[in-house]
Amino acid sequence: MIIYPYETIIFTYHTIWYVLGMKKIDREQWFITGMKILENDGFSKITIDNLCDSLNITKGAFYHHFKNIDGYIEILMQYWLEQNTSSFIREAEKQENAELKMQHLADKAASASNKSEEVIRGWSYANDIVRSYVGQADKIRLDYLETLNIDTGLDNTQARKMAILQYALLIGMQQLCSDLSPVEFKDLQDIVLDKFKKQK
Repeated sequence: MIIYPYETIIFTYHTIWYVLGMKKIDREQWFITGMKILENDGFSKITIDNLCDSLNITKGAFYHHFKNIDGYIEILMQYWLEQNTSSFIREAEKQENAELKMQHLADKAASASNKSEEVIRGWSYANDIVRSYVGQADKIRLDYLETLNIDTGLDNTQARKMAILQYALLIGMQQLCSDLSPVEFKDLQDIVLDKFKKQK
C-alpha cells in the first residue's frame, strides 16, 4: 500500500475537480473580477471565497492558477500596473509632442477608474505587496511626467518639481473625487492643466 504525502493528495484533489467540469475562466477575467471587487466592495473582500463566488467556480480552479491569495494579489497588481500605467505611457508616446502626450495622459486618467486607484492606494498601507506596486507606479509616472516637462523646455529641477505638483494634484483629485463621472473629472483636470500651461 502506497501512502502519499498530504500535499500530493490535496493537489490531486484540486486537479481532478478542475479537469472534471469546472468551467474555464480566461486568465484576464480573474483580474477584471478582482478590480471590480476592489471598486465595489473594497480590498478586504479580495479573498479566495469572494473571487470564486463572483466567477461561479470552485476553489480548485483558483489553486490551478495561483498558489495562494498573495500569489493572486501579486499578479493582480502586475495587471493594474500594466493597465493603468504602462499602457497609458505607450499610448501617449504615439502623440507628436510633449503637450499632446500630457493631454493624452490626462484624458486616459480621467476615463480610468478613480475608485480603484483610491482603493489600491489605501490598500497599500496595509499590504506589502500592494505597497511595492504602488511605489513602482508612482516612480514610473513621476519620471515620465518629468521627462515630458523637460521636453517642453523646463530644466531638470523645474521639471521634477512640476511633475510632483502635477502628480500630487492628480492623486488628490482621485482620493477626493473618486465618485465623479469621467466627464466631470476631465473638466476639473483640464482646469489644472490650463493653469500649468499658463505658468510655463
